[in-house]
Amino acid sequence: MSIKDWYSKNRQNIPMWLTIGVFAVCGLFCFYLIGNLYLTTVIHYEEYARAASSDQWKLMSYASSRGMIYDINGNALASNTYDYTVVCSPNSVARSQGFNRELVLQGVSQILEIDWEELDSIIPVDPNDVNDPRNAVMGCDVKKNVSVEVKEQLELFLNDNDIDGIGFVAVPQRYYNYGSLCPQVIGYATNDGINLVGRDGLEYYYNDLLSGYNGYRYSEVDSRTDGVLPYSEATTIDAVDGNNIVLNIDVNIQRIAEEACRQAYDQYQPRGGVSCIVMQPYTGAVLAMVSLPDYDLNDPYGVPYGIDPIVWQGMSEDDRVTYLWSDVWRNRCIQDTYEPGSTFKALTTAIAFEENLYNENSIFSDDPMEAGDYEISCWMQKQNGSNHGEETLLQAFENSCNPVFATVAKQIGIDKYYEYVHTFGFYEITGIDLPGEAIGIFHEDPTIVDLACLSFGESATVTPIQLINSYCAIINGGNLMVPHLVRYITDSNGNIVDEIEPEVIRTVFSESTSERVRRLMAAVVESGTGSAGRVPGYSVAGKTSTSTIDVGEEKGMHVLSFSCFAPTENPEIAVLVVLNRPEDRSVGSSATAAVAAKIVEGTLSYMGIPRILTAEDYNSLRTTNWVQPVAGMTAGEASRTLSAYGMSTVYGAPGMTADSIVGYTYPGTDATLPDTGIVMLYPEANADGTEVQPLSSTVPDLRGKSGIECIEALRDANLNCRLEGEDIDCTGICTAQSDPAGSVVFAGTIVYVTMERTDVAPDATDTEEDLTGEDGVVMTEPEDTEVPEDYDSTTTSEG
Repeated sequence: MSIKDWYSKNRQNIPMWLTIGVFAVCGLFCFYLIGNLYLTTVIHYEEYARAASSDQWKLMSYASSRGMIYDINGNALASNTYDYTVVCSPNSVARSQGFNRELVLQGVSQILEIDWEELDSIIPVDPNDVNDPRNAVMGCDVKKNVSVEVKEQLELFLNDNDIDGIGFVAVPQRYYNYGSLCPQVIGYATNDGINLVGRDGLEYYYNDLLSGYNGYRYSEVDSRTDGVLPYSEATTIDAVDGNNIVLNIDVNIQRIAEEACRQAYDQYQPRGGVSCIVMQPYTGAVLAMVSLPDYDLNDPYGVPYGIDPIVWQGMSEDDRVTYLWSDVWRNRCIQDTYEPGSTFKALTTAIAFEENLYNENSIFSDDPMEAGDYEISCWMQKQNGSNHGEETLLQAFENSCNPVFATVAKQIGIDKYYEYVHTFGFYEITGIDLPGEAIGIFHEDPTIVDLACLSFGESATVTPIQLINSYCAIINGGNLMVPHLVRYITDSNGNIVDEIEPEVIRTVFSESTSERVRRLMAAVVESGTGSAGRVPGYSVAGKTSTSTIDVGEEKGMHVLSFSCFAPTENPEIAVLVVLNRPEDRSVGSSATAAVAAKIVEGTLSYMGIPRILTAEDYNSLRTTNWVQPVAGMTAGEASRTLSAYGMSTVYGAPGMTADSIVGYTYPGTDATLPDTGIVMLYPEANADGTEVQPLSSTVPDLRGKSGIECIEALRDANLNCRLEGEDIDCTGICTAQSDPAGSVVFAGTIVYVTMERTDVAPDATDTEEDLTGEDGVVMTEPEDTEVPEDYDSTTTSEG
């Protein structure tokens, strides 16, 4: 019987209240449905629409690539790579077909170099044990920052043992192709979990430009399989890779500057480090920037330069980070301030010339003078009790006499003088494209004492970039430029999208003034306090500075600097070197001049600037000094002793530091070397107690080369050159050498080079069959020294 039939037969027996009740319930249910429909489609529409969309539509992201950083020659300085995060589904691992828990724990922990206990806390014993909390973990990270090599090794282990549940997530990372090359300039970037983000240096300053934009695809998918539904229209935005930046930095010039500065850092152990900037004076382009101590960009938290690894390991984590922030990561060239000392005298002189108050032949007295309650005297007065007496402004500039420049500044007047100081840019940042640029401390309400002291660079501070930028204005004819590290901005295809043009901030003085000050600076190097900055074949102009600390625990320590440019007539580069508080208080500004000379020589030679040597230059190259006895000294002390005679030193044993004790030198004390000489320093024994093996070098072919080319070629091979011949001048070439090309000799060996005035180099090459081994390499010993086998370290330092 149907419900309809039943109802027709029994409706007379159904109470009215029941009928009404049923209809009421049905009505209420309808109202309930309508209410919920209203709530779902109107009140909570956005919530449910999003929920439905999340099941029906999927967003797939496409990561952009971070832009590259190149040097001016197109060498990649910062590029992109990947490392991996090892992830794990613990229960899936335990359910693997080849699961052997002990094997997994031992193998994975060994490959990833993690604690066995750490992995034990992740992998369950029984995958079916519901009481084991490890089975409830859906997934977790096992180790981050895993290299490709380790990933491949782990993959092989997992495949060989049929282990499931362990996978890899690729994580974009930054790779720095040259490691510790200009790290404070480039800075570094790390992955924040989504993208690479610049943390310091250019990586931070240009982060938005380098980052690009991630893309995505928004597609309708099957909610069960996540497959894209056919005929559905996806919304797609392509990823836009970051732009590249091309620097003014030249890798080769940077290396030249870093090598010279590292030698100085090792030799003098300055508490405040070493700063160096090389600039193109007419454009403001920064060609090299060095700040020591530095670090490896691929391991910014690793052992920094100049720190003993054992000492580093003994430091607490907080002490390490403090040291990194305060001494290593900071870019001293733009963040450290120091008293510029006598380098400021060039600016004082420029003001006097521009105001037409004095000329080069104006006569001054070098006698002590009063400035308020202070007496200002010449360095010579302090050392010897006497001064230079009456002298011209040119002579005072060469001799670096403080009273003369205090007199000049007094004549200029406080208001006018400080107006120029403002114009030079010392009260503002230079605008260099790096984060965190500081400014020096200058007087807000200067007195006559402030004026007098500032005239020779004391009682105020500058940053290295401020100082060299003002010097570039002297060099280029009076224009204060904005210094720039970036030259071009290119897209991912290498097309130039922006070019950083030279930018003049203001003109601070005339071309005539610039030319006159440049001549004075040339005289300082030629015959004044900057003679250590001379480079045979290149004309150099510059100004030295020795700023002494007068108070506190560091009383008597110096901040040494030398600012110069070369060549004098047609300047190509400006160089500033700052040596901040070397441990040896007797070191003077000639140390920084010598460092700058190495940078000038290497840079101009690399740039192809021709060397024009005079007979006087060649005579100076032939002038020799005896190798001094330095056995028993530390390597740092030995380097300082030998550098006083113009000689460079090279550590001859791995792990040798400035604190290592010198056992012997090669050549020894029975040898004489020119100013370009190289002395090898060796300890008594290696750090592990084994016997020290002298380093060897291969003699280059010198025939047909000029004298200076012979010197450079041999020096690059850690060998010494002695020029010989009756008629040595700038037209002569090498016609013979004491050690044949290809000979393997001890590093530091003196190679005698015969020079003759001839236009044709011989074609023949000497051979010594009796000294040639099976591999065709010739091994010879120098005639004037002996192999350091029976060396007595207590009497001489000979090889």
